[in-house]
Amino acid sequence: MHPLHLPLQPLAALGGILLMGILGACAPEPQPAQDPSPARPSPPPVVLGAPIPFDGARAYAQLAAVVALGPRHPGSPALANLLETLEEELISLGFKTRRETFSAKVPVTQATPSGEQVYTNLVADLAGPSKDSPMVLVGGHIDTKFLGPSFIGANDGGSSTVALIELARGLAQTHPRNAAWRVVFFDGEEAVNFSWAGKENTYGSRRHARELYKRGEAKRVGAVVVVDMIADRDLVLTWDDYSTTWLRNIFWTAAKDEGLGKHVGTARQRTLVKDDHLSFLDLGIHAVDLIDLDYGGPMRPWWHTDEDTMDKTSAASLKIFGRILTKGLLEVEAEVLRRQR
Repeated sequence: MHPLHLPLQPLAALGGILLMGILGACAPEPQPAQDPSPARPSPPPVVLGAPIPFDGARAYAQLAAVVALGPRHPGSPALANLLETLEEELISLGFKTRRETFSAKVPVTQATPSGEQVYTNLVADLAGPSKDSPMVLVGGHIDTKFLGPSFIGANDGGSSTVALIELARGLAQTHPRNAAWRVVFFDGEEAVNFSWAGKENTYGSRRHARELYKRGEAKRVGAVVVVDMIADRDLVLTWDDYSTTWLRNIFWTAAKDEGLGKHVGTARQRTLVKDDHLSFLDLGIHAVDLIDLDYGGPMRPWWHTDEDTMDKTSAASLKIFGRILTKGLLEVEAEVLRRQR
């Protein structure tokens, strides 16, 4: 029997078919096309909250009432009276209030012969949409410096007090808002001695800044806005280089948008202001100081003197400041919400 001889060409073709089959069997099976992961939807844009009313004439009328109490240095009956009045109104407006009362070591003076002083901060909260809502904190000092019975602190101590309570009225009127809000009246901003040195100052704001961490609230505080000496009849807010840049820029832009650019200082007039905002900056919290440091002119002739009286202030300045403050705070609220998403 002869072996069967297959034609060469068909055999080669068959080998090719077999080889292709083998290679095909070794090749990975095609995988179904993967749908690309759906893009994460962008969060909706933050919408500005309702405008905050601020009545400069009403604030000025209340400034006269505050000044009529006389000197309001820490521990004084006048300050105790003022705290009581403010707290009653804040509660009526719907704020949840509490007091931070503490004692601190201070220099021995005629006013503090024991070297101890008791201070009281007044804290007022308006809740946000949830317990974890970002917070905007606005504060200023309520005390006057102890300079004797003739120092009434119309601008330095008085103006911040009335600006804060007027702001509180506006916040209550537009509540609920997109963020949580806190208004704090700081005690003990003024140094016990005449000169400002070291930590012999800002007792109340330093205490509150530490309390934010102790109470687990610091991570919610997106911005601190400090107001001080803002009723000068020739109002020009000082460009402070310690302040958080984006916060200062918001208020300077607000002033210009409102046609009030002449009431904010320029970078050429920049300075480093030591005030309650440093208590928060030192602990890593964004803060800005809104203050007219040149009270009566570059040499501050009325600052910490008996000349700090009602006639050096004006309702017009409080109205101007209120417009800058409330316009800026709308942007601050929105920026805080954006940053904490």
